[in-house]
Amino acid sequence: MNIKKSILILGLSSFISLNAADTNSGKHFVLSAAFGFTAETIIHKEYYQYDDFDKIALGTLLGTIPGLAKELTDDKFSTSDLAFDIAGSLSGAILSNYVNNNTSIFISHNHEKEQTKLNLAFNF
Repeated sequence: MNIKKSILILGLSSFISLNAADTNSGKHFVLSAAFGFTAETIIHKEYYQYDDFDKIALGTLLGTIPGLAKELTDDKFSTSDLAFDIAGSLSGAILSNYVNNNTSIFISHNHEKEQTKLNLAFNF
């Protein structure tokens, strides 16, 4: 996925969140972003056969499920809260995909010096 498109989508989703009419919508966005980020990271690490679009789509779907479950158990179903759940989950999945595609962690151990190094590499 093109980085410019990812940043644009993430920015638009964040802009929508910042302009939410109430704090409840912001909570829906932020929590769903965390769920989307986590779901996409797990999919990214475990299912190599999927391309980036599939990983983001599955991360978004799985990240939206907790918000959908909450709306189904509420007294009144709120489509705007569900929209913020979807937007947050999508933003989290896109961010996760970008981070997972561009970072690597390496651990090396030197027995002679009795030293272990943790290296983080980021592709620019």
